[in-house]
Amino acid sequence: MTHRPSRRAVLATGAAAGAILAAPAFAQTRERVARVWGEPGPYIGVFTNGLNEWAQKNAPGLKFEAEQIAWDAVYTKLATDLAARRPPALISVESPIAYQLAAEGLLEPMQDVNQSIRAKERLVDGFTVGDFGTWKGTEFAVPLHHQGCLFVVQDDARQEAGLSDPANWTWNDFLNGAKAIQQKRQGTAGFTMALGRNLCGDYHVQQLMWQAGGLTWDPSRNFETTFNSPQTIEAYEFLKELYGTMPKSAVEFSFLQVVDQHVTGRTGSSFYWGRTMGRAFDEAKPIYEKMEYYLNPAHPRTGARWSWTDINGFIMPRQNNPFIKETKEAMAYVMNSTDWMVKYSASLFPNVGPVFKDQASAAGLTEHPMYKQKKRSVDVIFTGFVPHACNSGHELKKGVNPLAGIAHGRNVWSHVAQRILVNNEAPKAAVEWGHKQFDDLRRENRRLLG
Repeated sequence: MTHRPSRRAVLATGAAAGAILAAPAFAQTRERVARVWGEPGPYIGVFTNGLNEWAQKNAPGLKFEAEQIAWDAVYTKLATDLAARRPPALISVESPIAYQLAAEGLLEPMQDVNQSIRAKERLVDGFTVGDFGTWKGTEFAVPLHHQGCLFVVQDDARQEAGLSDPANWTWNDFLNGAKAIQQKRQGTAGFTMALGRNLCGDYHVQQLMWQAGGLTWDPSRNFETTFNSPQTIEAYEFLKELYGTMPKSAVEFSFLQVVDQHVTGRTGSSFYWGRTMGRAFDEAKPIYEKMEYYLNPAHPRTGARWSWTDINGFIMPRQNNPFIKETKEAMAYVMNSTDWMVKYSASLFPNVGPVFKDQASAAGLTEHPMYKQKKRSVDVIFTGFVPHACNSGHELKKGVNPLAGIAHGRNVWSHVAQRILVNNEAPKAAVEWGHKQFDDLRRENRRLLG
């Protein structure tokens, strides 16, 4: 007996088949979103616009979306999104985090992109591709920008106090100069830095430690914890004395509070990146007109002028990332365009240092009003400080350190300062406490050391 299906069954089967056939067509027209993470600031949006220009021409239906992530939140958020199998397509990070994530085996190699954009040949003098995130010979990061933390001085305050050229200052001149400005300008701090328990506080404290010759971990001894050295203690003792020239509220300050203090005329000098100049240009022209940038004052014994440097590159999560091929092609498109890279740097001038020679010499930057008006200072921000660039991922340039990414955001360096300045603990005792924290961190993460 021949079975003849009912009309309802035929329709149901046809509907199901139609749904199956229609699914690919729907998938092809549905917008695919590739997320791009970057630190707070307009520049990640500019780069994402460039990625979308490529997508419109080469990958219809693909859209790149920028997401701003706090400076110290990348690792935590990435761990969450990896667990959910929903990683971003691309992340702009500082090199300490890149080293750590590479050591964890979480990143896609990026040599092909670096070759496509001729990164090695185009990099500004003083940087290597490896500085941005190479681990055990494999390039896991593509150079994006740099930002060095420097000594920002109001030249009118310096002259009123009868002080010499800060370009030649040592720590002794620095301390005496801050005291003189504070005394000359009643109600104005001589100097300001971040001393809150936060990432900016960590950065500011570390560059003093390095200038004195201190290290958190020693790469030559399998990253043995060396934080409790006499050099580190010396740096914190100097910091305690320097605090007398700062606003008492500096123990609460993070990044933008330092900028606020400077552009509102409440300090004669500060540690900061290029953002202070840009903010003053927009909001406080009298401050801007008298503002100058210098290398950090030299330690009188070592002569070192190390600057905490955001050496930022693009990294790419490898697991569950469906956008690897397209994103690499889009990155190469943007980075091979001098115009796009100039737009990227100019979006927060002069905070976003150009990494490529053609970018740095392009008229879009050299003809910028701030560059024309403050050429000496901008040259320090863009290129002059580069021989002194340093960060926790490559302390004193003695070796790449995967533990630095773990320490990033733990705020131990600034916590030690707080114990001294807020709890009135002796610098040596506070440093010993910090040493234990770093030693525990090393022990818990020995897997990264091989």
